Amino acid sequence: MKEEQSEFRHWDELLPDVLGLIFTNLSLQELLTIIPCVCKSWRKTVGDPHCWQDIDLDEWSCRWQPHQLDRMLRMLVRRSNGSLCKLHVSGLKNDSIFSFVTEK
Repeated sequence: MKEEQSEFRHWDELLPDVLGLIFTNLSLQELLTIIPCVCKSWRKTVGDPHCWQDIDLDEWSCRWQPHQLDRMLRMLVRRSNGSLCKLHVSGLKNDSIFSFVTEK
C-alpha cells in the first residue's frame, strides 16, 4: 500500500514551473477565479509573473465596456511584472493604455 502512494504526487506538490505550464491551457476566467481558490501553492503559482507572459483578452474584448477592459488589462500587465511577451486584445479606446503597456 505504501509503495502505491509513493508513485503519485498530490497536485498541490507539483513544481511551480509544471503548474505554470498546465495553467497555460486554462481560460483567463479560470486563472483569475478558480485556480487561486484551489490551494495556497496554486494561488502562489498563478500570481507569479511567468503565468502572465501571454495575455489573451480577445474573447472578452467584445463583451466588456472600454473602462472595464482598460482596468483588466492594467491589472494583468502589472501581474506580468515585465515578463509579458504576447498580448491579444482589441477594442481599446484610448492611447493611455498603450503607453501603460509599453512602459511596463
